[in-house]
Amino acid sequence: MTKQDFRSRDARLGFLLVLPAVVLVILVVILPIISGIQISFTSQRVVGSEYEFIGLKNYFELFEDKQFIASLGKSAIWVLANGFFQTLAALLIALLINQPFRGQNFVRTWIILPWAVPAAVTAILWRWMFDASSGIVNTTMKGMDLVQKPVLFLANPDIAGMSLTFVNSWRYIPFLTIIFLASLASVPEEEYEAAKVDGATPWLQFKSITFPNLLPTLTVLGLVGTLWASNVFDIIWMMTRGGPGDATTTVPVLMYDMAFYGYNISKATAGAIIFLFILIIFAFVFIFANRKQFVIASDTFQDLSK
Repeated sequence: MTKQDFRSRDARLGFLLVLPAVVLVILVVILPIISGIQISFTSQRVVGSEYEFIGLKNYFELFEDKQFIASLGKSAIWVLANGFFQTLAALLIALLINQPFRGQNFVRTWIILPWAVPAAVTAILWRWMFDASSGIVNTTMKGMDLVQKPVLFLANPDIAGMSLTFVNSWRYIPFLTIIFLASLASVPEEEYEAAKVDGATPWLQFKSITFPNLLPTLTVLGLVGTLWASNVFDIIWMMTRGGPGDATTTVPVLMYDMAFYGYNISKATAGAIIFLFILIIFAFVFIFANRKQFVIASDTFQDLSK
């Protein structure tokens, strides 16, 4: 066989290996989006009901809907708060765990546990822990004389969002920490040794060595974290259902409520499509603006996988 025959055979094999994933993406992602766009142009109220084509009416109504506009703002705040808190906490924990200490391997192994806990279990667990009368958080704070009255973590509109951010971060920080630890492992030890010889302080080592090497990973996690946080529904719905009032009503929560409690599936689908395109535009702009860091991150992850 010639070299060209081998290349042709490898190309066919590669196509066959990728084909199942492509078919799965088409069935699970592409077709539902196309179906959703079609439904958004109709007056369908519930699944299986009669409907008629109404064009862009649902979209125009949503852009005039103050609750929908407010939910976009709440989603933006939710994404920024989660992204900042999760990334900062995961980075600090990774830097701490990366230092040699007794039991380091044990901590690295079990730190992933919160991420493995199902969202439903997490929501139920923390809802009980935040309970005003019997929750362990309020009981502990009152026992330490930190508060006189129970803190309404989920019933106070001023702190409900922060409480949910903490719970959601509790789930995802372990995963981000593992990614940071993997990235830290790729930093050449010789650079730190040379910096120590030159008398560099720990802060200067972090600023000139650690952070530049972690920047590509930070960039990738910034995008992934944004997409993850923007689509969080289970934690919010199971803990506050968007309340108190509409204090924690993000776009996914509002669209679910509109579809299954407001019986307006076409309008809810239109809102979901709008939100999807906002995320797609953000992702393209973010990747284009940070394309150099994404290339470096891709090379780093490939090296770690070898």
